[in-house]
Amino acid sequence: MNKNYFALTFISEDRPGIVAKVSKILYENEFNIEDSSSTLLKGFFSMILIVSTDKDFKVNEIKKKFAPLVKELGMATSVRKIEKFKELPKGETFIISVYGADKPGIVYSISNFLAEKNINIVDLQTKVAGSEQKPVYIMVLEVIIPDNFKDKNWAEELKSVAKSIGIDINIRQIETYEM
Repeated sequence: MNKNYFALTFISEDRPGIVAKVSKILYENEFNIEDSSSTLLKGFFSMILIVSTDKDFKVNEIKKKFAPLVKELGMATSVRKIEKFKELPKGETFIISVYGADKPGIVYSISNFLAEKNINIVDLQTKVAGSEQKPVYIMVLEVIIPDNFKDKNWAEELKSVAKSIGIDINIRQIETYEM
């Protein structure tokens, strides 16, 4: 029997029990959680899940299963069927840490440089720390430099981009080990 995969997203004002209520509906309908990410953003809890099932559900059928919960929590949700998965590029993993005075354009400047170099962002987190008087913007990215990547100066060029917009940047390679 073929597995069917779906991407689900949920966003709601934070409160205890959201994960329990969502996972209960998934469990009761024989979905398996394959992958997930959840975080709290300015008082809103957001969840992204990749789920699988042996059942042949349509997108609207899944939405109906969550409709009472969506209404109860005033939740925004989306459901998307996944036909096939794209493999992550093979290569070296780097963590890029960025911090500086909070201002528009930090995410754009860094992500645009990476996109132009064809460097894939596989994880991105941002947060404003510090005080209201002196907010500090923090961004952490995990990127993959493809095995066939030719531009050996990308890190120095990215540091120049960071300097041009007045932010600090740290780039470090993550060592991976085969088990």
